[in-house]
Amino acid sequence: MKELEAAWEEALEGLVLHRERQVVYLNPKAEELLQVRREKVVGRPLLLTLRDHRLEALALHGGERRLEVRGRLLWVKALPGRLYLLDETELKGRLEALEEATLTLAHELRTPLAGMGPLLEALTPRTKQEKEVLDLLKGEVARLARLAQSLSFTQPGPRRTFPLEELWPRLERLLHERLRGRRVEVHLPHTARTDPDALFQILLNLLDNALKYGQDPIRLRSRLGEDHLHLEVRDAGPPLPDYETLFLPGRRGFQGGLGQGLGLYLVRRLARSLGGEAYAGREGEENVFGVRLPLD
Repeated sequence: MKELEAAWEEALEGLVLHRERQVVYLNPKAEELLQVRREKVVGRPLLLTLRDHRLEALALHGGERRLEVRGRLLWVKALPGRLYLLDETELKGRLEALEEATLTLAHELRTPLAGMGPLLEALTPRTKQEKEVLDLLKGEVARLARLAQSLSFTQPGPRRTFPLEELWPRLERLLHERLRGRRVEVHLPHTARTDPDALFQILLNLLDNALKYGQDPIRLRSRLGEDHLHLEVRDAGPPLPDYETLFLPGRRGFQGGLGQGLGLYLVRRLARSLGGEAYAGREGEENVFGVRLPLD
């Protein structure tokens, strides 16, 4: 028990323990975030420590929320008798910097991509194989140009109605090496009206993560909800301790290791730009990562 208390004394996450609306413990990080002195608040009413009715309501009734508290952005999670506080102020700053860097990258990519198109058009293939390769290069340069244009995540590209199954050959071509020897099941019987390039990028990122970190069989499928179209990548790997944090930048793969991974973060941003949302969770024996898009 002493080891556990010592660990919380050094933790980067704030912890407040309470019983019958009285504070029984708070660690140094909670002191800092709530701007209180624990020797003055332990044993006193919970509200005097939190000094925020929103925090008190969470502490008493449970739940999770992001709140601006004392000038800082906190992710707050409440369980019976326990209130956890995670400071996301620095993360918010990093996300804003990432967005600015993304816009800069999109701007820098447009010029070389615009020049590559005419150069490819000037090439004359001599064989059928060279023509197939050249057509592939033209298609990918055009896709990258459209992706660079939409990297602001605010203005989706042109929408059209198309069968979802038309995306699979492109996905299979780009993921050819990773698909080798893997068991991947594809079931995309529906039609969508959306930006096909943005949706292609979403599925590419989801499949790429599943192939890196998931376990076979991996299933790419679409299904209809009440008012949404769902596209999901499922794998048979073990359950994960936390799914939501994998959508944060700097999380890599389904194992949630720290890194420079942006795949799932971009999935969420792209899904939102299309009027939808990304989600993840456990269903039966499968991990599910997917997006839901509004039906037109």
